[in-house]
Amino acid sequence: MWYFRTPRIIFGEDSLSFLDDHSSSKILVVTDNFLSNTPILKEVLSHLSGKDIKVFSEISPEPRLSEILKGRELASRLDPDTIIGLGGGSSMDAAKILFALHEMPDLSPFDISPINSIKLHQKSELIEIPTTSGTGSECSWAAVFSDDTEERKNEIASPEIMADYAILDPKLVLDLPKGITVNTATDAITHAIEAYTSQWRNPYSDAMAEKALDLILNNLPTVLVNPKDINARNSVHIGASMAGISFSNSQIGLAHALGHALGAIFKTPHGESVGLYLPHVTEFNYEAAKDRYDKINSFFPDEYRTDKVWETIRSYLNAIGQVTNVSEAGIERSKYEKELGKIVSLASESTGVITNARDASTKDIENIARSIL
Repeated sequence: MWYFRTPRIIFGEDSLSFLDDHSSSKILVVTDNFLSNTPILKEVLSHLSGKDIKVFSEISPEPRLSEILKGRELASRLDPDTIIGLGGGSSMDAAKILFALHEMPDLSPFDISPINSIKLHQKSELIEIPTTSGTGSECSWAAVFSDDTEERKNEIASPEIMADYAILDPKLVLDLPKGITVNTATDAITHAIEAYTSQWRNPYSDAMAEKALDLILNNLPTVLVNPKDINARNSVHIGASMAGISFSNSQIGLAHALGHALGAIFKTPHGESVGLYLPHVTEFNYEAAKDRYDKINSFFPDEYRTDKVWETIRSYLNAIGQVTNVSEAGIERSKYEKELGKIVSLASESTGVITNARDASTKDIENIARSIL
C-alpha cells in the first residue's frame, strides 16, 4: 500500500494574498539573515498586518542544529499558531524541524522518521514560501540539517513535517541572481530525474517528474536570457515544486547522496553539488532503467539532445552555465582526493543508495566520486 502526499498549494501571480485572510494570530517567520534585509520579507509581512509576528532570521545556508534550537526558544515564548518558512531550502527545512520541535518540545530531530508517529499539526500550521525555484522543500516531507559537532548533513523525513500550505508566488523569484537560478534549477532537474528512476517510483511521482522536466527544461533558457519574464519564471517555479512532490513520494538517488556528502565537506551550493554527479550517476544507472532514461532524454530540447542521455544532461548543464568538474567548482583536486574516502563513506550512509535506480557497492560509489575529477 502506497500513499501520495502533497501540501495544499497556492500558485500563480498574487499568491501571497492568501495570507491576507489566513486565520492565524501569532506567527513565527523563519528565514535567513540575507532575506531579512530585502523587500521580499517586507512584502510577506505586508500581508500579515494586525498579527503578532516574530521573525527568526538566523538560519545559515547550511542550517545547523544549534540555529534551529535557538529558534525553538523564540517559538516557546511566542507560542505561534502558524510557522512560516520563507526562503530557499535551508530556511524551509529549518522551519519544518522547528515546527516539529515546537509541537513536541521533548522531541529530538534525530527521532523524526517515516516510521515514528509523532502527531504533529496539533498546535500550529506550517506554511512554506519558496524564494528560489529548485529545492522543492515547500512540497516535500524531507529536511536536511547539519550537526554542529561533525561535518555531516543529516537527512530526515516524515509525512508529519510536510507543510499545510505551500505558496508559489512567481514575483518572489523575479530578482533571483543568475547563479542561484542555475543552481536551484539544477537541483530540481536532479530531483525529477532521480525520482523518475527511483526504485520506489510510482505512477503519481512519475506524472509529477515528467511535467516538472517539461516545464523546467523548456523554460529555464528563457529565464536566463530574460529574468523578468514572469510566465517563464512561473513555469520553472511550478516545475520545481512538482519535482519536489515527485522525489518526496519516491525518494532520491546517488547524485543526491554524493551531493550531500560533497556539500557537507566543501560547503558547495547544493544544486552545484548534485549537478556535478548527475551525468556520471546517470551513466552508471543507465542499463538498470534504460527505458526510463531514454524517455528522460526525449524531454530535453532538441538543441541539447544526443544519443546518450548522460551526454545530453552534460550538454544542457554546460549551456546553462553549471559547473561540471571539481576544478570548475573551485575545489582543489588534491583536497578533493584527500577527502574522497569521507565523501564515499557519507554517501554510502544516505537513503539515496537504497532507492537509486541501480544497486551500488562502495567501490561503485568511489568510482563515481572519482569521475568528477
